[in-house]
Amino acid sequence: MAKPLKVGVIRFPGSNCDFDALRFFQIYGHNPEFIWHKESKTNFSHDLIVLPGGFAFGDRFYEEATGSYNIDPAVMALKSPAMEIVRKYAEKGKPILGICNGFQILTEAGILPGKLEKNISGKFHCNLVKCEITGKSFFHDEEIKGKIVSIPVAHGHGRYVIDEKTCKELNSKGQIFLKYLAEDNPNGSCENIAGVCNDKGNIFGLMPHPERIPKEECFIKAIEKYVKRYN
Repeated sequence: MAKPLKVGVIRFPGSNCDFDALRFFQIYGHNPEFIWHKESKTNFSHDLIVLPGGFAFGDRFYEEATGSYNIDPAVMALKSPAMEIVRKYAEKGKPILGICNGFQILTEAGILPGKLEKNISGKFHCNLVKCEITGKSFFHDEEIKGKIVSIPVAHGHGRYVIDEKTCKELNSKGQIFLKYLAEDNPNGSCENIAGVCNDKGNIFGLMPHPERIPKEECFIKAIEKYVKRYN
């Protein structure tokens, strides 16, 4: 086996898929560890940074003007010191993976294009959906492009929205790497988009949860091959 990956999993108050992510990498012999949200320093020793799913800070923020709490996933997470680590890794072109709430955080931070809004049904969806690996594929693994996978989703704000011009650009550049099959779109995402990457192709975000289906090896293998090639 190649050298195990050192993976940093950032934990926010309210993260609830952090141990799922940790276990996902452990199953394949890698060395994941938690990074608490108050940590801001890094020596770039991690091969991959992961922002897991959950409800960072309860998906809520307090608005003094109205004296009430509002639901907006990711807003409070952006104020965490650990986001400095994420931004530093992004600037250096290091690999980053955002899953569900992690994807919401990356879009809210402007690190990934688009925005995740409330499901068109207004309901929380928690079920298996079928997705196709598209574009330049997950972490550029051409071997799995076109593969159909059944993968869990669990979100209330998973509807991916983006303006038409940018959507065309993402399509032309192959940045849309995961799409729901039309009949399985759980949230009303435009063009059935389930996951996108940045222009450089080192930062990936998706709403479905690959860490919950560790027996489906295509996701971990793609990450392993990417890190081996570029790190």
